[in-house]
Amino acid sequence: MSSAAKSAAKRLMVFGGTGFVGSAIVEEAVRRGLAVTCVTRTGTPPGHILAQAWSSNVDWLSGDAMRPETYREAMGTADAVVTSVGVLPLPSLTHEEVVRGNGETNVVPARTAKELGVDRLVVVGASIPPFVPGVAFGVPGLFEAGYAKGKKMALEFARDEFVGEEKKRGAVVLQPGGVSGTRYAGGRALPLWIAMSPVSRMLRAVPVNAIAELAPTPVGNVARAAVAAATEEKYAEGFEVIDNLRLLRAFDE
Repeated sequence: MSSAAKSAAKRLMVFGGTGFVGSAIVEEAVRRGLAVTCVTRTGTPPGHILAQAWSSNVDWLSGDAMRPETYREAMGTADAVVTSVGVLPLPSLTHEEVVRGNGETNVVPARTAKELGVDRLVVVGASIPPFVPGVAFGVPGLFEAGYAKGKKMALEFARDEFVGEEKKRGAVVLQPGGVSGTRYAGGRALPLWIAMSPVSRMLRAVPVNAIAELAPTPVGNVARAAVAAATEEKYAEGFEVIDNLRLLRAFDE
């Protein structure tokens, strides 16, 4: 497929599209007129998404990211695949569950996309500060925190296997830090932006990049970056990481 054809991506398949960041990506893609298939375990969106007008323009497909047979046929028509799957390292989860929830659940659909000839992959990763316990802490050579290990697995697959040495496919990994916006839990809205937006504005105003890059990123910025990575010609070939600072500065409204 030529670069010109790759740049005309119109059909997206999204994994994790009912989550906080994933649903913002789906909404942005619909707003831009793209055809979006969202793979969910139930095949239906939760109530707070169902109440949004844009949700009726999404093809909600019942499937499991870890079971390619549940979405392989539909993926064959996609121009780009976006994986926005992740789990926090909660005490109730084992190390293996955290690794799988952040690594394999992104890698399996990405591998399937490569097998089917999909030319674009966008992975929502994370910027992981080294001082956050349970997320980044580990013992070098002995133990790596499950969250960091899973995110690293997804990044390495995108770079080394999806794109590889030939660089004929395009893969972008987004690495936001804290993400601000309205998150839903148990059907209730949690307006994270109330606390995080002032902090974000303050940190972004600091002229030192090492400090500014710690600012929380509005979820809309992440959504715009993901859709751009899935559709614009400049991301058609090769591997690229879009870090938190670039998300803040290049994808603001």
